[in-house]
Amino acid sequence: MPEPLTDEYLKETQRIVAAAPTGPWAVEPNEYGLPDQVGPICYLETWADTQRIPVVEFIAFAREALPRYVGEVARLKDRVRELEVDALQSVTTGVERDDC
Repeated sequence: MPEPLTDEYLKETQRIVAAAPTGPWAVEPNEYGLPDQVGPICYLETWADTQRIPVVEFIAFAREALPRYVGEVARLKDRVRELEVDALQSVTTGVERDDC
């Protein structure tokens, strides 16, 4: 299982995502109809076409997906902290809450 994401790692990921050109990034074909560019990324590719298409689709999808995943992780980490504080307060005061 991977290591938990630290707050520093999430902040660095957010910084990198924010610095990249905004999306969505479209997959642009070359004159033969094959993927040649994804958003601001243009490249010379030597892979077979069947290998190229999944890679460029992944890049295009990741531009929108990564910020959403990072945001969701940050939201869930905040919620866990809130629940930990609530649990600690319940233990120290002897009061149980039933609002989950």
